[in-house]
Amino acid sequence: MHNRRPAARLTTRQTAPIVLADGTSRRSQFLQAFHYSFRRKVDELAQQKHCFAELAETFPALLFALATDFGTAEARKRAIAHLEAGSRLREAAKALGVPWWMRKLPPQAFKKRLEQVPDDPLFAKRIVDLLPANPGMAAKWLDRVFQAYRLCGPEFALWVARHERFHAPLLTDPPLPYVAAWAWFAGQKDTLGHQLLRRPWTPSMSPRRAFDELTAWRKRIRLALTLSALNRQPWLQEGTALGYEFVELKEIRDFIAESEAMDNCLDSFSEKLEQGTCYVFSIRKNGTPVADVEIGAHAIDPNVPTIVQLRAPRNARAHPQIWRATFAWLGSQELCPAPSHSISRTARRQAWRRLWRPYLATLDPADRAEVEHLVLELEKLQPRRRRPRQSTNCGRGRQQPPLVDVELFSDAAE
Repeated sequence: MHNRRPAARLTTRQTAPIVLADGTSRRSQFLQAFHYSFRRKVDELAQQKHCFAELAETFPALLFALATDFGTAEARKRAIAHLEAGSRLREAAKALGVPWWMRKLPPQAFKKRLEQVPDDPLFAKRIVDLLPANPGMAAKWLDRVFQAYRLCGPEFALWVARHERFHAPLLTDPPLPYVAAWAWFAGQKDTLGHQLLRRPWTPSMSPRRAFDELTAWRKRIRLALTLSALNRQPWLQEGTALGYEFVELKEIRDFIAESEAMDNCLDSFSEKLEQGTCYVFSIRKNGTPVADVEIGAHAIDPNVPTIVQLRAPRNARAHPQIWRATFAWLGSQELCPAPSHSISRTARRQAWRRLWRPYLATLDPADRAEVEHLVLELEKLQPRRRRPRQSTNCGRGRQQPPLVDVELFSDAAE
């Protein structure tokens, strides 16, 4: 009833030899794995001599560097001479300036020309254990590692290479240049950027923890810029009531110190200060903070201050005695209209430059421009624009479009 396959056919199928690709076919597959933008140049070089074609399998990075004119002409001549003489690949790579640790990178890793290649001995010794196992991720991995090295040095680059989160980031993850800036300020104790850190970066920190700390740092930066540019007059007087002291928070260090002492979010209070009348006072008992109170204008009568929120440590409910002291302190104030406030764009730009200048000074022009653009977008700081010039042609009567001030980031702009 059931037909079986002929035994001969079954035997032939089981014992059929597996055809292995020879060296030429295997190298051809490696050549085809290079990015299509550079494949023609790589193929042309590989066809010149057998020693070049072998590099597609033994050292793809060296073949790519030679095909894309990496290094000086003299360095390329020395590297080619080593290859033609049958010298060790290490000698040819050293002559051209291609680090030996890049030997194991697959052809898929090279999608753009090599520029600044890190060749620090300690970095090279450690990075070889972090090479990506998936060839499809090699290009992204290499690009991120090179960028991290330029922006923040070898330790940060090794940290980025170790964590896959940076090679396949989520949509909510912060941009790598901003992460690098945050990590760089961790080692610069004399800068404002370091003083605004909640916890500095360390190589043992996980990306998730780093992103949380970066978010807190960005909020503190915005608060510092807001306080530096906030123009307003005092509304309520500091004083005491029922044994409690009421001290106004005015500067960024006041907000940070109070936030750390009370374990609350006062260090991210910039939106409150920007939106309207908002004054924050620390309520202290014998010099120790016990509560914080936010004072705003009454919804019906703007001349009357009102309690927006009053909280104890960790945003817990304040003791009734603290409420009574706060009402007593408010009752002792003279009623007057809430002073107007404004945000000075000039002062904000100057504070922005003071904060970011130390880091930007360490970058090359291309990376500096990228970081400047990114930070401007994140901080919502618009470039200053010149006033439009009046046309001297009465017949046209049209104004020229405003021009961006090219000295936004220069010392002369201050």
